[in-house]
Amino acid sequence: MFGVSVYLQDLEKIEERLAKEYEAGFRSIFSSLHIMEEDASDYRDKLMRLGHVAQTLGMSLIMDISEKSLAYLGLSFEDAGKIAELGVTGLRIDYGIGADKVALLSHEIPIYLNASTIDETTLAELISHGADFEQLEAFHNYYPKTGTGLSHHFFKSKNQFLRENGFKISAFVPGDAGKRQPLYEGLPTLEAHRTLSPYAGALELLKLGIDHLYVGDPELAPEHMDVWQGLIQGEIHLKGQAVKGIPEAVQTYLKAGDRNRMDEARDFIRLERSRLLFGNTGIEPEVSLKETRSIGTITIDNRQFGRYQGEIMISKKTLVSDARTNTIGQLYPPFIDMLPFIAGGDPLFIHLED
Repeated sequence: MFGVSVYLQDLEKIEERLAKEYEAGFRSIFSSLHIMEEDASDYRDKLMRLGHVAQTLGMSLIMDISEKSLAYLGLSFEDAGKIAELGVTGLRIDYGIGADKVALLSHEIPIYLNASTIDETTLAELISHGADFEQLEAFHNYYPKTGTGLSHHFFKSKNQFLRENGFKISAFVPGDAGKRQPLYEGLPTLEAHRTLSPYAGALELLKLGIDHLYVGDPELAPEHMDVWQGLIQGEIHLKGQAVKGIPEAVQTYLKAGDRNRMDEARDFIRLERSRLLFGNTGIEPEVSLKETRSIGTITIDNRQFGRYQGEIMISKKTLVSDARTNTIGQLYPPFIDMLPFIAGGDPLFIHLED
């Protein structure tokens, strides 16, 4: 499941925004009750508004809470389950909350624990207090400060432990539009994703078997909502610039979609049906060639390549030019980032602008 993040400090046009995100396939909302005390005067009203929108759309709403933030709502951990009356469907609980309180709450509402801090001792304590493990999931943090996100090694190791103990796992990628205050450095779980295209980060998390993926930053670019929708549906949508004069039949084929060949190549994405469709079209060689094919170059083999004529490929690394291959397009940088995570058999849809 894919989710978005909504923060109580910014609910402008939230009904309109969430309706569009729901239409794209997002089904969950993450938010936080950690706000400054001076902002707490309309705390409950904002939460009720967000909860109402979530309920209207049929989206789950997971709130990150603390004992202090619950007090602003007139609640304590002993009766925190009442927060469901405000439209909240799950609580994310971090440091400092005892296993006894977690166990108590787990019988009232789904609970999401900080994935990084779950260990054998945690499990033993939860068992001893009679926690309902059917109501417990693991939820990784996001990390606003550059350099503090998780390493791949720790992430994979911790997730293996969590899976072995029956937990579903959630994690964050940054947004593709405005970043969240106060640092504006993105909100990834993995540090490597901070400077990577969020689509690439999302694709990697999916390959790593994450159950629930959230966009940590509060804004999504409307012009790329189709890319998120594709990922939600198990499709990979790539965007780039077409060279002048690309045949309309090729453009139509790329937009309609194909898949990377099952025998995954080291240096290329190879579109499976391209030779079948364009192998007998008499493709003439380019008049002039650049010295290299950069990463993300989209090519079609011409008649000089013999039986490979018509094969369309995307370069996964910088390569020398080949007179037997014509350039038909170039991926934009955010989509180049996705190439290392595209596996054999993955469905691809390529949208090239003239």
